[in-house]
Amino acid sequence: MKFKNVIKIVIYVAIVALITYFALFGLTIKGRNIIKSAKEINTGLDISGGVTITYQAIAEEGKEITEYDLKKSVEVIENRLYSKNIFDYIVRYDLATNQITVEVPRDKSDTTNDPITAVEGLDKTAKIEFRDPDSNVLLSGDDIASAKYSNSATDSTGFANPHVELTFSDEGAKKFSEATANLIGKTISIYLDDTLITSPVVSQQINSNTAIITMGSESNKEKEEQARQYAMLIDSGALPFSLEVINKEYIDPYIGQQALEISIKAGIVALILICLIMLVVYRVPGLVASISLIAYIALNILIISNTNISLTLPGIAGLILSIGMAVDANVIIYERLKEELKQNVNYKKAFERSFKNAMTAIVDGNVTTFTVAILLYIVGIGFVKGFGIVLALGVLLSLLTAVVLTKYLLKEFMPLCDKHTFLFGVKKEVKEND
Repeated sequence: MKFKNVIKIVIYVAIVALITYFALFGLTIKGRNIIKSAKEINTGLDISGGVTITYQAIAEEGKEITEYDLKKSVEVIENRLYSKNIFDYIVRYDLATNQITVEVPRDKSDTTNDPITAVEGLDKTAKIEFRDPDSNVLLSGDDIASAKYSNSATDSTGFANPHVELTFSDEGAKKFSEATANLIGKTISIYLDDTLITSPVVSQQINSNTAIITMGSESNKEKEEQARQYAMLIDSGALPFSLEVINKEYIDPYIGQQALEISIKAGIVALILICLIMLVVYRVPGLVASISLIAYIALNILIISNTNISLTLPGIAGLILSIGMAVDANVIIYERLKEELKQNVNYKKAFERSFKNAMTAIVDGNVTTFTVAILLYIVGIGFVKGFGIVLALGVLLSLLTAVVLTKYLLKEFMPLCDKHTFLFGVKKEVKEND
């Protein structure tokens, strides 16, 4: 029976070791990056540096810029940043000056070392129109429900052809059907910000609620870049006014990188100290807690690096705080276990009671912290959001590792050490009460 316990322990430890390896080094198969490593974690503006750009809103002649217009513009810009897979950003407006400020972190994959490329296209008006040969507007932005990039074939050759797929609203589909019925043999021109994109000839009435925009560039790479840009601009919606860049500042990553290096070193030292203290105070349960803690950190790294979550300095603080929560859960369980063993309770009963009695306090504490973390993410901006999402993720993972993994591991260790309560942090051995 004890041999089976040893085998299970070895399997659990091997799984934790494998997860830790993937977290640190990732997984690449035949040149394809399957799992990203810790080195590939996206970092925020305060760590990696980036760009701060200020736009001046310019209204059309005879029109005024309202607060509603500025809020809509912020929403459009945020949608465009989201389409670019940029999640750690700050976008704010100033009603007094009609200015919009955007802060975006530098992309590690940007080999040009120019973070301004991350904000390209944010100031485009993105006003799309379908026009007849006499320049009459047939459809406009309100008639389009969505736009997305596609690389599927658009003709009988079967070759991939980068393009934009448009989906019309119900009203837009009706207008498009009527327009194609009246313009057979003529062109429908598609304009984006008054720039002609394409002018296909209508061969028959089209009753579909979709249409495509093909690219006019020569190389396939240029077509792809152009199609992705157009899809992002059209899908995010049109700005209610034009934007002019009035200020552009680069943020040096030097100080942030220094802070990151110090934080990593401090985290490693803290992890070693926590493991040593747990081993000295709780012995075998301390070893189990250390294994669970390593699994917890590895899972955090894996999820953060593979989900495009940008890690900021406040986010690192949230991660460290959740590590404390994970250890705190183990301490509560182990203190309960020691109390049961001191009262000569059978190790099986002591194990069951310690987890059962500790769960209420553990769940209450974690639910409270998780609720606060979610609220910070919802109502916060910029770095506060980063802190909230990392803390929320940490709380969920700490419950998984500190309760589930710890429980299974400790359950296999208990029969191996049942005659030696010293190994569970009890000062002297006591006789079991069957």
